[in-house]
Amino acid sequence: MADIRDTSKAPKVFDLEDHDMARLVYQATSQIPRGMVSTYGAIARSLGDIRAARAVGMVLSGNPTPIVVPCHRIVYNDGSVGWYSGKGCGQERKEKLLREEGVEINDGMVVDLSHYLFQDFDIEPLLTKMRLRQEELRPRLITKDDYSGPNVLCGLDVAYRGNEAFAVKVNQDAASGKIIGRVFQKGKVIFPYVPTYLTFRELPVLAPLIDRTRQDIVYLIDGQGMLHPRRFGIACHLGVCLDVPTIGVAKSLLVGKVEENGSDESPIIENGEILGVRLSFSISENRPLYISVGHRVSLKTAVEIVRKATEDKTSDPLRVADRLSKEQRKNQKRTRV
Repeated sequence: MADIRDTSKAPKVFDLEDHDMARLVYQATSQIPRGMVSTYGAIARSLGDIRAARAVGMVLSGNPTPIVVPCHRIVYNDGSVGWYSGKGCGQERKEKLLREEGVEINDGMVVDLSHYLFQDFDIEPLLTKMRLRQEELRPRLITKDDYSGPNVLCGLDVAYRGNEAFAVKVNQDAASGKIIGRVFQKGKVIFPYVPTYLTFRELPVLAPLIDRTRQDIVYLIDGQGMLHPRRFGIACHLGVCLDVPTIGVAKSLLVGKVEENGSDESPIIENGEILGVRLSFSISENRPLYISVGHRVSLKTAVEIVRKATEDKTSDPLRVADRLSKEQRKNQKRTRV
């Protein structure tokens, strides 16, 4: 029988906190004066990274208090007014509100955006702090084999429904390849998905699944390890922060270029450095896997472990974790958020 836990409260550690980026987005939006506009990208830059622009838009699409938090003052970088109160709707209402505040609109565009543009936000640069945290921890990364065993391989995955997270750990016996246990973790997250900052969304809900007392368990993380712009993806961050052996097993390539060599193990290189390996057979519809060092497991060993762990898809811990997390999302009752 599976063990089911619900431990929403995490220790007050920066890496483990569920950071409230939405609060900062609303705070920034509320600073835009009447008669002026700003952009999703401008708020993202104030948070510390332009890559958060899409996440800013997602946050504002769920704004519970329009007008109070004047999201009608947010437009696109090219001056397009865009939608208001939902995808594909509300543009006329948004244009009316902006015109009433003195913003000139013509054919769905702000006339002379630079004249009306506000960018002097005073908010916490949360993403800058997160990036600095990744850079602070990176020197602690161990890229050689430094564990006992492994006796158990654990696949970790998370599925989401709004801000509800459904995490699963699936244990595979390393010798027999059989599934020997599974644990479910339900929690809430308020940090949205932002490219290269996945750690800060998933680590709070994954951390309670980690057994830090055992050194014979290797964790296979559905995400990047060193195949990351800062060489410190979620597999590295989780491994270093919790001091456990980890491997990054991603379904897409974030950085680097695959050097085709005619085999099913092709190196991934950036700036002359081998950051990972593309494994051509896969856990999902013949898509390749992108393997990279997480922590305390060398790249060579990581590829060997993943190859063996995933060769039988019925007992592949990552495939099973992916399926179970989605089943939990479907079967669990929606909770009030």
